Amino acid sequence: MNRWIRRAMTSRGLERCFSALSGPYVTIFMLHRPLPGDRSYHGTSEKLLEECLQFAVKQKYDFIALDDLIDRAVQGQRIKRPTLCFTLDDGYSDQVTRLIPVLLKYDAKPTLFVITDFIDGKDWPWDAKISYLIRNSRLREASVVMQGSEIPLKLDSVKDRVHSRRLLSAYAKRIQSSDIPEFVDRISAALDVETPFSAPEDYLPASWDQLREAEKAGVTIGSHARSHFVLSAMNPGTISEELVYSKARLKEELQSPSQIFCYPSGTTQDFSRNHELMVRMAHYRGAVSTISQTSYLKDIRRNPYRVARIGFPGDFDQFMRYASWIEALRSKLPV
Repeated sequence: MNRWIRRAMTSRGLERCFSALSGPYVTIFMLHRPLPGDRSYHGTSEKLLEECLQFAVKQKYDFIALDDLIDRAVQGQRIKRPTLCFTLDDGYSDQVTRLIPVLLKYDAKPTLFVITDFIDGKDWPWDAKISYLIRNSRLREASVVMQGSEIPLKLDSVKDRVHSRRLLSAYAKRIQSSDIPEFVDRISAALDVETPFSAPEDYLPASWDQLREAEKAGVTIGSHARSHFVLSAMNPGTISEELVYSKARLKEELQSPSQIFCYPSGTTQDFSRNHELMVRMAHYRGAVSTISQTSYLKDIRRNPYRVARIGFPGDFDQFMRYASWIEALRSKLPV
């Protein structure tokens, strides 16, 4: 990165001027899995995460817990310094053992959103099953037919497999949740890999005991629904049941779970204004999406059920940009 751009990004004077004009803002980062050894899916390196947190501390960024952030925004309170918020989605065991310790080391106040049926061992996420099948197939190519549509899959390289996994996951999000088990079975047959009934070693969920220990250490645990099916693929009755049930399970097992909901997948195609209303009616105080923008407090106050988050990047320079006033400015510009 050009050193003049880097200086502009980290200039406290420029940040103060921009914040005075635009209003206070926060970068909410979203993390998923740690980086796997075979790089079969994208993940976060602990080394990169630590480097980024060290930079944030050196630059005197504030860290804020998500519930606190949304409460402050709704109440019209301000923040004075550049502020970062860290969230993690799904509830895998390796998130608790590899990523969360790094975040806690720097008192980054993380929130972990968990899929409650996954934690209970009742099922494991449909997208994790697709990842497992793609990762373990010995074929070089295949195709999956579902509802008259054929999805060709290339499996020659890690890059091909990542692309094929994304194709299958994108298709799965467009069909009804009730059809996804059949879709996974068709993928299993096409790739000549059996789908394990329970989550295998590389896909194990965190246990409730792990989550309780994490909560004691400073992690807030929140709901990522019961099944991880996207809301747009479910009927209203099922959605309401998932929202209420997952919230109740967290309350049964934990001392002080988050009052914020995390939409499964969370793109603008995965939930609607009606779903925002359903989340509100289930007595959550807000909800986070995967709409990739810096979050302005005034926008959160206007609608705390559509809060934007930015995926944690794969390199340090990108982290600097995402955390800076320049990214906040870019989020203001029309797409």
